[in-house]
Amino acid sequence: MVENITFAHVVLATSLSLLFYTYVGYPILLTLLASLRRDGGEGHHDRVSWPSVTVVISAYNEETVIGLRIQNLLEVDYPRDKLQILIGSDGSTDGTCDVISRYRFAGVKLVACASRKGKAGVLNDLVPRATGEFVVFTDANTFYDRDAIKELIRGFQACESACAVVGLLEFRTSSGTVNPDSLYWRYESLLKKLESRFGTLLGANGAIYAIRRAFYHPLPPGTIVDDFLIPLLMRLDGGGAVVFRPSAKAWEHTPETVRDEFRRRVRIGAGDAHALIHSWRLLFPTHGMLALCYWSHKVFRWMGPGLLLTAFISNLFLLNNQWGQVLLGAQLLGYVLGLCAPWLRSIPLLGRVATAISYFIVLNAALLVGFVRFFMGMTGQTWQTTPRTVEAALSSGQPLGENMRMEKARENRPAA
Repeated sequence: MVENITFAHVVLATSLSLLFYTYVGYPILLTLLASLRRDGGEGHHDRVSWPSVTVVISAYNEETVIGLRIQNLLEVDYPRDKLQILIGSDGSTDGTCDVISRYRFAGVKLVACASRKGKAGVLNDLVPRATGEFVVFTDANTFYDRDAIKELIRGFQACESACAVVGLLEFRTSSGTVNPDSLYWRYESLLKKLESRFGTLLGANGAIYAIRRAFYHPLPPGTIVDDFLIPLLMRLDGGGAVVFRPSAKAWEHTPETVRDEFRRRVRIGAGDAHALIHSWRLLFPTHGMLALCYWSHKVFRWMGPGLLLTAFISNLFLLNNQWGQVLLGAQLLGYVLGLCAPWLRSIPLLGRVATAISYFIVLNAALLVGFVRFFMGMTGQTWQTTPRTVEAALSSGQPLGENMRMEKARENRPAA
């Protein structure tokens, strides 16, 4: 009995320590290390001549938003003679290709796939067709600030060793305000800023990031989270730093339901498992700071569902101690608050705490399901878009341009 309790002590302490480290200790460690690092300062590099850029989008059944997305790109503040827009339709069965074709005279090029090959396959087709020195990756339902592309390029100018620059994505509600429940994104942005100090930002955000085209590595079959794997593959092939440029801004509408977010996170979890198989060599200590960040920010976090379950079970063997009872009660209280979050949102402070716990539970549950699905071979290379409406984009109040409203009017025009 004593041996079991001793073993339970070790298991519980290890589980809770790893959870604490990856979510709290790691940011503190990065902050301390960054304080010891001397930065030469970014400086300002407003060139008279801007480099050539290719914007790449992989789209599937996006007829409701693709016109607005294209118009948004045409209105960004970047020299038109230096900007190429390539859009690949991944076997779309709606009017996506028809909408894109309307913009061919504006220099927008469509690459239509007859059948579905998955986002990774489309990107592997598009990047070799790119003529720009830099490639900007984005999504069909994302909208850029006017200077977003220039800010991405300034990121390369500020860090000449960079092979990739990642922008800042905001989620907005249907009323147009920044999502009030975006604590997780603020936390992730903090980690990006800290990791960026060392050029070891892990992955990117598919909505807004850019790479040097020469460093692109074709994505392997089965890739799900391309924005995570592309920077890692470039690092494996000798690419440079991956840095965060928060002044390069984009926004999307927040997922409408917890179910939508859960499904998205399940897919990300499966994609993370696939990415690990192709990037595990970066975990070797020879990769220095990058290996530390990979273990701390990703691998330990991927272990989160197992650590939570292990902590709960091991705690059950320690209920003969008063502190063990208190700790188990704290765990149960946390799970109850998370499950009751929808009914507690209106309560000041408690509602925010419950919502944060709920999101934490959803993330870990989805991660577990995603890993299980991947290793059971239940994932595919293709994806399904969540329902999107032009009304949702226009109701945000974001100045998308008069031409976008004309696009909306054309879509609503009665058929002849």
